[in-house]
Amino acid sequence: MAVNRREVIPNQSPKAASPIKYITENGFSITRRCDLDNSISRSGTTHSFIVRDPDGYELELVVEIAGEVVAEVNRRSFDRLSIESSYWIALAERHLAYYLWKNDDYPPNAALRVAQLTLEDLDLTRRWDRQV
Repeated sequence: MAVNRREVIPNQSPKAASPIKYITENGFSITRRCDLDNSISRSGTTHSFIVRDPDGYELELVVEIAGEVVAEVNRRSFDRLSIESSYWIALAERHLAYYLWKNDDYPPNAALRVAQLTLEDLDLTRRWDRQV
């Protein structure tokens, strides 16, 4: 009788961290470009995302936060949220997710502009930590 021995060799190299994906209720997957490429800034008011639809088609999208929205957030937060705050990328991501869920399609020209705050955005403005 032959004995077949298998030796398990653990992977010696550390596995690269997988980026967090935001999944909408209708199956769109959103990944922040800055999580895939460290040379892309996480701060500011323009953010890029890789979006995959339920059929597997991927598209890079840009979300821009309008100057009026930035001014309103600054006014309501008493200038507590700097342009480097993670609030802005979270705001862009949430508006993109809502658009994809509501329209079940990509925005025209692969771009979305956040021109108005929701009540949830305003609530987050009050609760967002001052840290980046």
